Amino acid sequence: MTVVASQQLPVLLRVRSSTIFIVTAVAIAVFTDTFLYGLLIPVFPSALQERCSVPESKVQMYTSYLVGLTGAGNLIGAFFFGWLADHTSNRRFSLLLSLSVLTVATVLIWIAHNVAILYAGRFLQGLASAAVWSVGLALLVDTVGKREIPVVMGYVNVAFSAGTVTGPFVGGIVYSLAGYDATLGLAVGLLGLDIILRLLIVEKRDLQQILESSAVDEANEDVVQPLLGTPTASTNNRHAQTSYSSPLPATQENQEDEGTEVEVAYKTLINSKRLVVLLVCAIVQAITMSSFEVTLPLHLRDIFNYDPKGAGLAFIPLMVPAFFSPAIGYVCDRVGNKIVAFLGYILCAVALVLLRLPTHKDTLNEVGMFGDLLMIGTAMCMTMTPVLTEIFVAVEDLEEQKPGRFGPYGAYAQAYGLFEFVYSAGILGGPIMAGWLRTSFSWNALTLVLGTHFSLIDRYLQ
Repeated sequence: MTVVASQQLPVLLRVRSSTIFIVTAVAIAVFTDTFLYGLLIPVFPSALQERCSVPESKVQMYTSYLVGLTGAGNLIGAFFFGWLADHTSNRRFSLLLSLSVLTVATVLIWIAHNVAILYAGRFLQGLASAAVWSVGLALLVDTVGKREIPVVMGYVNVAFSAGTVTGPFVGGIVYSLAGYDATLGLAVGLLGLDIILRLLIVEKRDLQQILESSAVDEANEDVVQPLLGTPTASTNNRHAQTSYSSPLPATQENQEDEGTEVEVAYKTLINSKRLVVLLVCAIVQAITMSSFEVTLPLHLRDIFNYDPKGAGLAFIPLMVPAFFSPAIGYVCDRVGNKIVAFLGYILCAVALVLLRLPTHKDTLNEVGMFGDLLMIGTAMCMTMTPVLTEIFVAVEDLEEQKPGRFGPYGAYAQAYGLFEFVYSAGILGGPIMAGWLRTSFSWNALTLVLGTHFSLIDRYLQ
């Protein structure tokens, strides 16, 4: 009998390869990404003046360029890291590479005393950010069963919202109390935690090879099986094999023996009507949220005389519902993603049009405005969680139609890379469109256009 000595296996292998640990690590990576993005937003105007000697008259323009460069980095990184993760034997390499880029970006922003270095840091930050979504979400679908994906995506949405809400808030407080160095020091500290977690991750497919290399025979099946977990038929045969006797390379050999032609994943994905509809859903949501970022504070100032602090509070009802995303994921699993998304888009379309009703400052109008924003935040959660889940389902269906078409490592990272690409495009284009509609026409025209977008999506979901 062959016995597995404890020293033959990596330390804490059971914990590091567990679903809970991997989901937690990815969620913290998402939180870190969005937190660091928001942390620096209130810092940049002062940093441009005090550290880079930018004239006050040009601060707004330079700040806009910083936001644009982040989006440009996202667009490029989404394709690169998505492709890389689906063409290497594990996802962790891509995650660690992106984290290295993010660390360099943070250091550049910290030491920057001229605009060029600041721009370079912000561009690299956007580049690295794309990997969190394309590679991180692909790692999640490799790890969990099909039934758990909606709930897991809900937790990702919680992490995203938590980082979005707390980043600018914490950045403003730390910068005002302790200065620029303390703010960037906080960023580096959070990166340190993220580095540790990403280094500790042991992917499920790596776990299989580790156990096989430890010379475990059938007599020790009671040791192997708890570590590997119960086999699921949830993902694809590459990532969740029902038999643990063949390592991943054997799967690749089998595909080559069968003569399966490996397709260019991006081309196949873009030609999928189902996936295209999901990407349209993503870009509409990105346009809507980014439109609010640039127009809502000004609109609230005009009708309610809100100062920046009051306008900032108005974003709370947009974000709070995201913390209930796991519950929405649970509902999606029970009644179906399509039904939840359909109801979410109807709710959002109605709420967006109703935003035209508050016109002057009184209690009823303020309650109505915040109620509408709460409805929109809830609707966004009802649509985002199903979209993230359905991207996985769409890729899985393409694979089932022609097994092996995406090669041994699949196309999940590239599919989520496309999601990140269109979402980033929406973040870039949304403020431009919203600003033009509000200034050239009116707030009512803006909300009507946004509401119409959501109602049109519902036609495709029927």
